[in-house]
Amino acid sequence: MEAHSELELHITVVVGAQDEASAREACEGLVRRIDGRVITAADCSDEEPGCWALTMSRGTGETGWHVAALSRVVRNFLRELGPDYARHRVACAPPTAWSVVDDPELVGELVPAGERLLIETWSEEAERAPLPNNPQ
Repeated sequence: MEAHSELELHITVVVGAQDEASAREACEGLVRRIDGRVITAADCSDEEPGCWALTMSRGTGETGWHVAALSRVVRNFLRELGPDYARHRVACAPPTAWSVVDDPELVGELVPAGERLLIETWSEEAERAPLPNNPQ
């Protein structure tokens, strides 16, 4: 019997910042709050001046790759952030589930100068799973 790997959650924050150091500083409180770790910081200034995208990661304790597990990971994280986040829609198309919070006022409560959040999880197991047989 094959062991299932834990689903990982990625949270990307789009933040108004002059450089990577100030983007990381703006997101410091959220990184601590979610007990995450920063995995990438990208300069988005070519699209919007003074814009950075910082992606953080954390484990979820959830395993499996079915719709319920994927959606639950994203939905639980939104609930953890608070009731105003929990009302945002979660989309799921295995092997991925995601939600976008495009509300600068709300995101700004978590991250100073924060504009948007993308919360996503995916399963590498689902990518390796055999496709179901399609009877003709």
